[in-house]
Amino acid sequence: MRREAREAIVSTIRELREAAGLTQLELAVRVRVTPSTVYNWESGRAIPGVLQLRAVAREFKVSSDDIQLVEPEGDAKKLAA
Repeated sequence: MRREAREAIVSTIRELREAAGLTQLELAVRVRVTPSTVYNWESGRAIPGVLQLRAVAREFKVSSDDIQLVEPEGDAKKLAA
């Protein structure tokens, strides 16, 4: 995976979570993963698999494509609005 795409996923998940006012633990519970999994996504140590990405997208009512796109900083907040 290209570095830009990986970074886009990392920042978008974090921005969506923060815009929704959720902690990493709350997001983890909602998408049925461990809190350390969410931490690893947001730190760039791991990226969500297809099913996990779909769960995150459903939680924030966006498409999984929206999470994966390389966009200018701050666009995740627009998606969450």
